[in-house]
Amino acid sequence: MYFIWLTVLAFFIRILMILFSQWYDNDDTGVHYTDIDYKIFTDAAQHMWEGNSPYMRPTYRYTPLIAMLLIPNILLHNCWGKLLFSAFDLAIAIIIRKLVSKSHPGLSNVCAYLWLYNPLSIVISTRGNADSISCFLVLITLLAHIKSRYILSAIFLAISVHVRIYPIIYCLVYYLSIGSDNNYSSLSKMILIRLFPSRKKILFVVTFILSLIVVTWPWHYFYGQQFLDEAYLYHSRRLDVRHNFSIYFYFNYLLSSFDKTSIIYSIATKLPMLILLVSTSFKFSSTKDLPFCLFCLSFIMVAFNTVMTSQYFVWFVSFLPLCYPFINLTCTETINLVMIWVVPQIGWLSFAYCLEFLGFNTFQLIWVESLMFFLANVKVLSITIDYYKCNKLKKKL
Repeated sequence: MYFIWLTVLAFFIRILMILFSQWYDNDDTGVHYTDIDYKIFTDAAQHMWEGNSPYMRPTYRYTPLIAMLLIPNILLHNCWGKLLFSAFDLAIAIIIRKLVSKSHPGLSNVCAYLWLYNPLSIVISTRGNADSISCFLVLITLLAHIKSRYILSAIFLAISVHVRIYPIIYCLVYYLSIGSDNNYSSLSKMILIRLFPSRKKILFVVTFILSLIVVTWPWHYFYGQQFLDEAYLYHSRRLDVRHNFSIYFYFNYLLSSFDKTSIIYSIATKLPMLILLVSTSFKFSSTKDLPFCLFCLSFIMVAFNTVMTSQYFVWFVSFLPLCYPFINLTCTETINLVMIWVVPQIGWLSFAYCLEFLGFNTFQLIWVESLMFFLANVKVLSITIDYYKCNKLKKKL
């Protein structure tokens, strides 16, 4: 009963934030609370409602499904999308509670509250960012997979990749985790057995591919190659020359004057992330390690990506409540870890403010803070892995 009431309270807080955004955004002279992407979603929905392509809206880089879900923004009220994203927030908390209750029933409510009352999740959804839908799909995929419903998890994974391409990084560990709860005498034997395509693994892969085709082909039929270019291919070659948290942003800014980016540069920026993603997938490929593995994969992808904005943080933060019962950190250690992660962001935001609003040339200082933030991310992830309970138990064994 307490969980229901606190969930309702969390939704009420989100409604208040949405109402606040309506009032605050009336001032056209200042920085708006609502994310610019929300305006893009709404414009794309307007085009769809009029029978046109959502890609008539410049910079719309998403599946048409998002624009379709936000058509009520046009028909009912422009707050519809924010309410929808907030509702997905609640659904995420319910899934977190269900997942944690299997291993730590006494902590299931607490872990759900870590998401419901997380300032980041509240702000992201009420600003009109659609990542709560992506997080919901990723977590429901995890729930189905842990329950050994591999066909269902493959379908949800395909939908996740269709909505936002980043969950593609989870495919390998999902494949490896099928039938993985065995003890192996050597590392090489473990790798060979987990790579071996059993009947269940083949069924999972085939279901994933067919499901991805089913959910993607209709949009390609209606909107053609432009759909693939804007929703998927754009993200694979994206080089954001504007300042962002990524350590690569300054290089991208300097390279923007050239017509083509060096192949060597592309490999150098993507290879470290690829190596870490693959090695982490093998390291934590056991079913019981899946939540922590997905957290690590998400964290690595965000930290090593060529573009990083604050909305990307929700991709790994959504897994933190699932990992909380397994990470042996005291309250003081947790606070220290949070400070290591937050302080470089404050420095970065300070210099970014000087650039955007005061007109000072702080590009190099922003880049230095990006380097500091990258080092902080590496430190936070390494400490988290060291204090992961299951990992420590394995070392003892």
